[in-house]
Amino acid sequence: MALRFDGVQVPIDSHVHVWGNDSRSFPFAPGASVPEIDASAEALLSKMSDNGIQRTVLIQVIHYKWDNRYLVDVLRRYPGRFAGVCRVDPEAPSAPDDLSRWTEAGCHGVRLSPAEDARGDWIGGPLMEPLWRRCASLKVPMTLLLPVSRLGSVVPLIDRHPELTVVIDHMADCPVDDPGSLAALMAMARYPRVFVKISHMWSLSHRPYPYPDAGAMVAKIRDAFGADRLMWGTDWPIKPELVSYADRVRLYRDSVNTPFLNADERQWILSGTVKRVWPV
Repeated sequence: MALRFDGVQVPIDSHVHVWGNDSRSFPFAPGASVPEIDASAEALLSKMSDNGIQRTVLIQVIHYKWDNRYLVDVLRRYPGRFAGVCRVDPEAPSAPDDLSRWTEAGCHGVRLSPAEDARGDWIGGPLMEPLWRRCASLKVPMTLLLPVSRLGSVVPLIDRHPELTVVIDHMADCPVDDPGSLAALMAMARYPRVFVKISHMWSLSHRPYPYPDAGAMVAKIRDAFGADRLMWGTDWPIKPELVSYADRVRLYRDSVNTPFLNADERQWILSGTVKRVWPV
């Protein structure tokens, strides 16, 4: 029987970053600006225990860039507690083979982060097709951190790879007061294997906690995609000054700004959808 917390299965956090304290074994990328906080796997496990979180999906943090060794080390040391999403250099011809290598090491999926300006134009370039094709052949999800203005750039790739699971991070950073942007995100619901993380309410909202304007946007996204294609995430330890880890958990678990979700829908968002995408 599954563990239960507050009457539902224990939540599984779909979006967390960790980095280590041993810069000699796991050096940061040149020029990385690393906050002086304890963001180790051990610090995260303590917070998970305090807040009733069963399992977490670790997203490779930018501080290491394409070096996923700390992430792989955490997966190895704490089996069953984490799934891991690696990063590869999308502008390198070796990206497909790099993805295969990190997948063999224990990662389950890759994250791409095209910028809104010209620095992100590679998302529509010739190196994407081999990488997306490899991702599909490995049967691991493609996770996208991208602004809503970039959704059109990935549509051709999704069209060519309908079997590939694609996850859009943080509601594509849709502004809460821009119906056109929200419509563009909701239009992606036509692809049955596209999923959305309803995270970053604290960054998108113009209101204080519990961010009712962002909650209203989540309701519309739920109407478009269905709860079984949405998942929550804390994005810990990013922007801890905005909202605590515990309050991020409560935001989704305790109905503080999503009263429109029924019990089954909340269960999908808390754990069911994450298990569909990251069953490891």
